[in-house]
Amino acid sequence: MSRHSTLARYQGHEVIVVAGYDRLLDEVFLQVFHTSAEDGFSEECPIYCSIDEPLLDWCDVSTIAGKLLILRIDIPASLLDEVHRDQVQRVGNRIVRHHGPIQLEARPAISMID
Repeated sequence: MSRHSTLARYQGHEVIVVAGYDRLLDEVFLQVFHTSAEDGFSEECPIYCSIDEPLLDWCDVSTIAGKLLILRIDIPASLLDEVHRDQVQRVGNRIVRHHGPIQLEARPAISMID
């Protein structure tokens, strides 16, 4: 199984997005987790897990892209590209951390006046 992860934003909070390819099932997967236990959530309580939607087509990487679009989560393009590559080449035992800008909420500029 390959595992690709990145930090992203979901509803104003930082989350961990994990996606990959499972050789045994010949399917891709998607998981979204809170990054901390604030508000009582942690990795034991995922925001989203593809296993909860077995009727979606998890043989197609575009299902991951579509679900992230619905969740309004932006990720680096490299993550989906690499999951697709793993699927085409039937790669397993690969762990990759993808880096990209996290969409931050607009914040007012702070000015210091003497």
